[in-house]
Amino acid sequence: MKVLLINNDKGWSGGQEHLKDLTSELVRLGVEVQFMVRAGSRSDSRFRELGVPVHALPGHGLGDVKALFRLVRLLRRERFDIVSVNREHDLFLTALAWHLAFPLRKPGKLMMSYHTATARRQLLLGSADAILCISEHVRAKLLQGNPAVAGKESVVYYGIALGEPPAAGKFDRNRPRRYFTGEGFPLIGMLGEFWKNQGELIGMIPALRQAFPGIKVAFVGDNTDEWLITPIRAQIRSLGVEDAVIFTGRVPRERIPDIFYDFDLSVTTHRNEGFGIVHLESLAAGTPVVTYDEGGMVDIFRGEDVGRVVTGGPAEFSAAVTDLLRNDELRFSLGRNGYDLVKRQYSLAAMGRRYLEYYRRLAGEAM
Repeated sequence: MKVLLINNDKGWSGGQEHLKDLTSELVRLGVEVQFMVRAGSRSDSRFRELGVPVHALPGHGLGDVKALFRLVRLLRRERFDIVSVNREHDLFLTALAWHLAFPLRKPGKLMMSYHTATARRQLLLGSADAILCISEHVRAKLLQGNPAVAGKESVVYYGIALGEPPAAGKFDRNRPRRYFTGEGFPLIGMLGEFWKNQGELIGMIPALRQAFPGIKVAFVGDNTDEWLITPIRAQIRSLGVEDAVIFTGRVPRERIPDIFYDFDLSVTTHRNEGFGIVHLESLAAGTPVVTYDEGGMVDIFRGEDVGRVVTGGPAEFSAAVTDLLRNDELRFSLGRNGYDLVKRQYSLAAMGRRYLEYYRRLAGEAM
């Protein structure tokens, strides 16, 4: 089977990390994978590290015309079984190239993958033979704005690299921290870019300090965008909780397991998450998650005792955090359950099998 993954984004985030992990698994399973990316982007260099063919398209403006015909030539030459668009802004270009390359009988299947939740109307989405969504939340949002494609969509979940089970020391509230050296109990934290509703969590800190005067709340992620971070810092000052907040800045991916090892709880107040790889990483480290009952991450926790899914607002959320921090035995039990869940359902091997089965079903319909 031959698959083309199109991701013409200039940045690099969880979606690209997912594609990198997915490619490694598909190649291991015997799939020939190629990429279409934007020339000079981080994807251009980092996907080449996988040792698979990477085709680079020129930038926007006049480059769009060149990109269109370059893609047409590639599609005609390679005749992929699956062409997967992984960024909504690439759908128009790819659908147009697909029809120009094969105006009559198509040799494979064109699919659109949605990694973020959007209800925007998607031009030419009806041209796709199939639509893959990474969670029920993403699927529901997409159908709100594009009801005509109902019946084409499926949900296929992410997976992550799974290490060894959490060390015994993880289940000791007084353990030495690996990344946040010198910090004591309790330490909670949230990973993500600073448009993910961190302000709501900051607003809970005074209530959390009533229960735990020494609590520390860590925000992990790139905090160099002044437009995003300035109002957050102002809120922290206005509440007088500067001494309770830690900003790590961007953390190397290889240190993320240490971050989650250190957290007593992983929390998120983001209500529109597509799925949430970071939540799988937290569970894999033995750290329970507290989240609202909105967003794609709800799929992870449905029917599983690995954290708390909160209905309500800040009062209910802070109460759930406080209750778990007060109960070491329960918190550690949830943490052990979390690792077992990831091992059972969300490993890279499980993800690779799910995607290959999906591709095979889709390609088989074309044969």
